[in-house]
Amino acid sequence: MFHRVPRSAVALALVLTSAGVLSLSACSDSPIDAAAPGDPIGASRSSLTAAERRGRAALIRDAAAARGLEQGWLLAGIADAETGMSQCWSELTWACMGPASADCGGGPVVAGAGDGACSLRQGGLGMFQFDAGTFDDTLAREGDRVLTISGNTDAAVDFVIAMVIRSVYVAGVDNAAQALEWMNGVRIDNDRFMPWIQTVTHYYNGCTPTGCGVYDARYASYSSHARDTYAEMGADFWATSVDYAATFVSQTFPLAAAPFELTPGAEMSGSIVLRNSGAATWQPGVTLLGTTGPRDVASPLAGPDWLSTSRAASVDHAVPPGETGTFAFTVRAPAVAGDYPQYFNLVQEGGAWFSDQGGPSDMQLQVRVTVAGTALPIDAGAIDAGTAGDVDAGSVVRPRADDVGGCSIATGATTRAGETYAALFVFALGALAARKRRQRADRSAAC
Repeated sequence: MFHRVPRSAVALALVLTSAGVLSLSACSDSPIDAAAPGDPIGASRSSLTAAERRGRAALIRDAAAARGLEQGWLLAGIADAETGMSQCWSELTWACMGPASADCGGGPVVAGAGDGACSLRQGGLGMFQFDAGTFDDTLAREGDRVLTISGNTDAAVDFVIAMVIRSVYVAGVDNAAQALEWMNGVRIDNDRFMPWIQTVTHYYNGCTPTGCGVYDARYASYSSHARDTYAEMGADFWATSVDYAATFVSQTFPLAAAPFELTPGAEMSGSIVLRNSGAATWQPGVTLLGTTGPRDVASPLAGPDWLSTSRAASVDHAVPPGETGTFAFTVRAPAVAGDYPQYFNLVQEGGAWFSDQGGPSDMQLQVRVTVAGTALPIDAGAIDAGTAGDVDAGSVVRPRADDVGGCSIATGATTRAGETYAALFVFALGALAARKRRQRADRSAAC
């Protein structure tokens, strides 16, 4: 739950006092005296039945999904740790009474009492225990939305996005879109699960590894609530309607800003690594990298290892949700000089294109090859020295500026190799013409 400072400040942890009253105990830069190691973070005696918990979890899941957070169990685990997923005082009657809410049948929302007696009307509000000081302070900062289940969840999405951006445990996240993408890749015990629990413990609860005497207990509590809430409802319950989705991770092909020039017929091997951010497992021979722009177009860059001219590669192994898969393939430069951008997307063979569900778009993943030009044979003897400089040296098509950027696998940049070869060719023609003029002059002098 959150203390009476802006969202960037630490959150407060919910603990049950020996008197059975919901209390809030801050875990900041020094150990807490009010809570001993192992004390529960949140309410352990919610009156919600199993069916009511499932209904509440569904509301959290759907409200999170509406904001682009597909892993609703991440939030449900926090809400379970804080209040047992209780939004209303009637579900947690040993807590304080907050303002009235339509979601509570006109009754009060659940409120904490970390700043004193319930009569002071201070403490966190709702499932996620938002707290800016007094109830009025919290409503002024968050709005009345925190009094409803969907609004309290919406505010929680805002907070976890901000904390993931700030987190020292998460790398490469600088904005809301990246934060959502990162959270959508969290799965139980994958490489993002521990950083998620560390982030929650540190930034949501305010308990740091070096400044909080109960850090291990808090970490273990958030971890177990996340695991238990996920397992209680089951994987199918938490799965969104998007079966097929992928997010870019890395590539070995040069980026758009780096030259990627090949001579006609030359080949280059590389790979694209993508994370499975959907609900279905990718399978070799079924999850393929197909050509787009338009879809299924026969690519001029098709190499010898392509499955077909419109299918560059298959995923290298079975990839469950949250894990990464590699698509390795070779590009071969066409025989004709020019610029060859090729777009790709994942396709479930016999099923759906990923861009029709969870993305990426058909114009995001790109390999771009520039093929250097070669001069056409010209009869040098037919060129007069006075016109040699007028020979069209030819040119190489350059990449468009609007094709560069993003996480596209865009390869190739402006190259001047074609102009260099042409200039040398023109110089040679000029030298040959000058030699002919000297020969004619020598013959005239001899006569």
